[in-house]
Amino acid sequence: MFSSGSQLQLPSVTNLQVDSVNFPPSVISPASSNPLFLGGAGVRGIDVLGDKFVIITFFGVYLDPVAVPLLSVKWKGKTTEELMESVPFFREVVTGASLHHLLT
Repeated sequence: MFSSGSQLQLPSVTNLQVDSVNFPPSVISPASSNPLFLGGAGVRGIDVLGDKFVIITFFGVYLDPVAVPLLSVKWKGKTTEELMESVPFFREVVTGASLHHLLT
């Protein structure tokens, strides 16, 4: 599969199960008909009375294959742990103007 006129293939990604929701490894963007790969998924929720977490919504982040080389310019050399804890990295992935992405 190719995307955005690039000659990059989608990374090999598997389904991701988050609680009871399954996120497929790739989707077709309704805005551009480009295939996007699953970059990650999670939940948002709130603590109720300090002892119970209530899930409000599930989300998946799907990215164009060109996101990998674009992000690697700035973030190469960082460990997985550093990237997982980095708010600036998360913001760039989710809101990056140069990245084609889809939040589900």
